[in-house]
Amino acid sequence: MSERLRQQLSARLAKPRRVFVTPGGDEFAAWCRDMPGTAVELVVSARALHELVVEPGLPLADLDAVQAYAQQQFAHYFGAAAQRYAIAPWRLGEAAGASALHGLDLAALQTQAETARVRLAAVRPAWSAWLASLPAATRAGTGRVVWHEGEIAVLVQLDRGRIIGLQSRRVQQIADLGGDAPLAVGTPADEFIPQPGPATPQPDFLPRSGRSPMAWPLAATGALVLATAAWSAVDSHRALDTAQAARDRVASLRPAPAPKPAARGRAEPAENRSAIEARALLAMPWEPLLTRVETAGAEAKTIAWLGLDASAGRGELRLEGLTPDKLLALQLAEQLGTTPGWRQVVLSRFSAAETGLVGQRFEINARVTTGGGS
Repeated sequence: MSERLRQQLSARLAKPRRVFVTPGGDEFAAWCRDMPGTAVELVVSARALHELVVEPGLPLADLDAVQAYAQQQFAHYFGAAAQRYAIAPWRLGEAAGASALHGLDLAALQTQAETARVRLAAVRPAWSAWLASLPAATRAGTGRVVWHEGEIAVLVQLDRGRIIGLQSRRVQQIADLGGDAPLAVGTPADEFIPQPGPATPQPDFLPRSGRSPMAWPLAATGALVLATAAWSAVDSHRALDTAQAARDRVASLRPAPAPKPAARGRAEPAENRSAIEARALLAMPWEPLLTRVETAGAEAKTIAWLGLDASAGRGELRLEGLTPDKLLALQLAEQLGTTPGWRQVVLSRFSAAETGLVGQRFEINARVTTGGGS
């Protein structure tokens, strides 16, 4: 097994470790350099965040609605630059809000992690990770808890365990906040180990649709294809050995004239066709190929994959799925067409879905590299 593949498998199986990061992300860059093949949950400094709490009573049905509202509010206060902020919405009972990531580039963090074979399990505000680590009795109390980083303090107001307020303020010291003493004060030196107790907000800057619902079915399909290919290869080799042994026995009893080169040339490909196809299937770069299909489907959000069919001998791949809009299917085909190793990517079929399915059924055909990655 190659070192790269070993690190990728290790990262998928590893338990995430928490890494505190400040604006610029130097701490994570050092982690990626020194700890490849691991999994991390990034805990983001309050100095890299803007905070928003939604006014009570607004008709925001789910996290997507909270995120859209927060995006508008941040754009109103911080201008065009806010369009590039990653948003992490949260909802807890009647309370809702969002954090905006302005001091770090989420895409750059994901690229760093991918290059170093480090799995990003979550990217959370430090105050939310710290709040979840407080004892149950503290989280169930009434008063305020304070996350403090130098000149920044995040105040979370609790009412018998319910969050009724959250704001970020600039202070020189905790005493500048005035009022009653906080129930608890947290700093970056704390452990961030979650404790049982009342629920707390869990905002996460990673996309909620980062993993396609078809991820495991596609992985299972790939594993089944590989298992079938391996079995076919073994079966083909057994049949070949049996045929060669029988031919040798006949030859020892009655020597036969040497076969004509032309006849041998025709028989040999037919004899080894299954083995050749099996080897081609085994040589397919399944991991990057399935990862690319999964990522493209996740980015499209409303795409639902139905199946995957590969012909390794011809280097052909056929994808089937459902979409509410033909334009999305065309954009998906165009996006896959920009992937190195993918050629002749076309939307070959688009029709109404069968009874019981919602949307339009589409089919994408492509030629892919059958060895060396895609």
